[in-house]
Amino acid sequence: MKDTLLEWAGRRGYQVAWGPTSVFERARGDLKRRERNGEIDATFARANLSFDVDGVCGEDWRVLVVVVPRPAHLVGFVANGVRIDAVLPPTYERYRATFEDVRRDLSEHALPGCRLTTINAPLKTLASLLGLVRYGRNNLTYAPAIGSYLQLLGYVTDAPLPVEPDWTPREPVLCDECATCGICAALCPTDAIGQDRILLRAERCLTLANETPGAWPSHVSPEAHHCLIGCLLCQRDCPVNPELPIVRSGVVFTAAETQALMAGGDHACPAWAGIRAKLEALGQPYQEDVLGRNLRALVAPRRRTCG
Repeated sequence: MKDTLLEWAGRRGYQVAWGPTSVFERARGDLKRRERNGEIDATFARANLSFDVDGVCGEDWRVLVVVVPRPAHLVGFVANGVRIDAVLPPTYERYRATFEDVRRDLSEHALPGCRLTTINAPLKTLASLLGLVRYGRNNLTYAPAIGSYLQLLGYVTDAPLPVEPDWTPREPVLCDECATCGICAALCPTDAIGQDRILLRAERCLTLANETPGAWPSHVSPEAHHCLIGCLLCQRDCPVNPELPIVRSGVVFTAAETQALMAGGDHACPAWAGIRAKLEALGQPYQEDVLGRNLRALVAPRRRTCG
């Protein structure tokens, strides 16, 4: 079954690793230690680092993490009579649906007849402990030949995957290039990446700000916004990364839909049926207010330039 799983991953360009469920306790302990030491903001940890794996597997089950390469996607909008293509960074397009797509594929072609359950856990930590990824100074994870343009998927399974009796979790590893680089820290518009530690100051990250509803935090300038959601500034010039693959999503919002999305507020106008259908297709069905605010930030500089 091990060989079947590795062949399955290789044919798809994926990478995969597994280990005993005891790795959960190591991951949980690492996160708690970082929170106690003040390395992770407590509010951020509670909101974003959920860990819910109790009771999801048996004693001899395995933790399985899959690395899936993902491209960025272009999403079209029409504003002021002009077509604008906004970038949706890797993983945002159908993020949650990808977990189920890969789980079904695993069940059918790699681990037939085995139980396989998606887990809710900090996957970067698990992938590092399993030896799948290295960290960058931007606190993103990097996989060989894929770089940081990836999605991590986590499961538990009762498949009889072999684990050596002396197996131990890997220690986190920093990319060698980070020792003398500093590009990501120089490009970060919110000073979330420091030279004094590897761990990102996530509470200052532009991605957190533009994923969170409401007004921009005081440390974020709307002009820093350059993607429909998320951020790519610390990745696109990273020497560890290959060129960012970008594909068209096939989703284009009409002028009326673009205007309604940016206006927010009244969701009863006819355009909202089309908006919701297109957000559903992108895998962003609950991000109406956030995407409208972010789109306004993208369109505003164009208005100033044209004026």
